[in-house]
Amino acid sequence: MKRTVLLPCLAVLALGVAHAEAQDASVDPEDDQIESELREELEQTQGQPIETLKQAVDALELRNDLLDVLMDKEELTDGDRAIIQQLTEDIENALAKVEEEVGTMRDRVQEVRASASSQDQDMRESGKAYLDQIRTLMQ
Repeated sequence: MKRTVLLPCLAVLALGVAHAEAQDASVDPEDDQIESELREELEQTQGQPIETLKQAVDALELRNDLLDVLMDKEELTDGDRAIIQQLTEDIENALAKVEEEVGTMRDRVQEVRASASSQDQDMRESGKAYLDQIRTLMQ
């Protein structure tokens, strides 16, 4: 009786191993390395607040790179789907910060335009602050 239970279990185990080996063979080692590096970098930055435009741009770059790698996979695992959920939540937070900062830039450009006819020091400060922010965004 033990043999009749054990043999099907071993057969299922053997099929699972064969399937896993076939999947491993179809994965490009370079893509696997890139994904691994991106996941490691993501783990290091996970949970850090996005308080500046630079942090938002950096967060978007990393998360978009990993999302791109995951979107290129033929099949997504449950783990991949969980990562995609977290990535898109982080992307939304970073985009909200970018939107907030773009609003500030818009205000500064309006200040510069409004005071351009005078030799106003505020105009120079607003102009320089705008240029600093836009350079961060345009990297």
